Amino acid sequence: MARLSPLHLRVQCAIRERQLLRPGQRLLVAFSGGQDSFSLLQILRDLQPRWRWQIFVLHCDHRWSADETACAQFLQGWLQQQGLPHAVETADPIRWDEAGARAWRYQQLDKWARTWSCEAVATGHTASDRAETFLWNLLRGTGAAGLVSLDWQRRLDERDPTSAWLVRPLLGLSRWETEEFCRQYQLPVWPDRSNQDLAHGRNRLRLEVMPYLKQHFNPQLEAALNRAATLLQAEHELVVAQAAQLWLQVYEPALPGLRRDPLRAAPLALQRQVMFQFLSLLLPHHPTFEQVEAGIRLLKAGRRSRSPDYPGGGWLEVRGDCVVWVAASQPASFVP
Repeated sequence: MARLSPLHLRVQCAIRERQLLRPGQRLLVAFSGGQDSFSLLQILRDLQPRWRWQIFVLHCDHRWSADETACAQFLQGWLQQQGLPHAVETADPIRWDEAGARAWRYQQLDKWARTWSCEAVATGHTASDRAETFLWNLLRGTGAAGLVSLDWQRRLDERDPTSAWLVRPLLGLSRWETEEFCRQYQLPVWPDRSNQDLAHGRNRLRLEVMPYLKQHFNPQLEAALNRAATLLQAEHELVVAQAAQLWLQVYEPALPGLRRDPLRAAPLALQRQVMFQFLSLLLPHHPTFEQVEAGIRLLKAGRRSRSPDYPGGGWLEVRGDCVVWVAASQPASFVP
């Protein structure tokens, strides 16, 4: 067995304490070729004899540039040389935004996790990524769910309880530590030139805003943001757990709708969480704050009041003691 470095031991400790992975599992590693994913793959391979994992690897080529396609070809050759079971997915040559590209990657991860019967998908997100995500979402005005979205584990597809677990074993490491690890182990990291493009807001946040905040406000900015995310995560989990109990009292699947009286009597934080969950079942994407608030206003509105139309067609409407979902193709019906 390979001798484990202190970094190996920290990651193994996180895996054990947080129960991210179990011995003998089939794992899919999301592999970009950058320093974080190279560190993740190397650490998992070094731990493999102790944990008896079966490791599979997926690389996604967005075809945004010739450099990215060259990266995919290089990584495919390297993975073959290493004897690792792997696949390379290539996107259609269209121009996505970052959110669209992320959605496509996660679709591919879900597909290959099912193909290879993997119970868990591991990504190389670090504490640096978590701090950036927290600040980025804060600047966009997101709620608690967005601020704590980069957590240690969750379902790959949060709407599908049969999907694999998404785990982030490196979330306790900094980007500096993965860079040093790759240098120490001489891993052939492929530099992603797009990470230097300041036209992307996340890059500007990482390269300009966060260094400025570290220099002028808090040298331990990443640690502070990670601490805030950890504290907020516990509070958010409490709200979600209480909202799950309230959901059983208010959800009417046959309509579909929500009973107004018990929901109106609940604290506003629980109202919002239940409305968010309800709209998430109906909309193609997670609802925005404004879309949730449109539903909340109907809890005190008069009968036959309705919300504005939602994306994809349909709206919420007060019928009797319920707020119900009305599909665009559904005929109107009078309820006194």
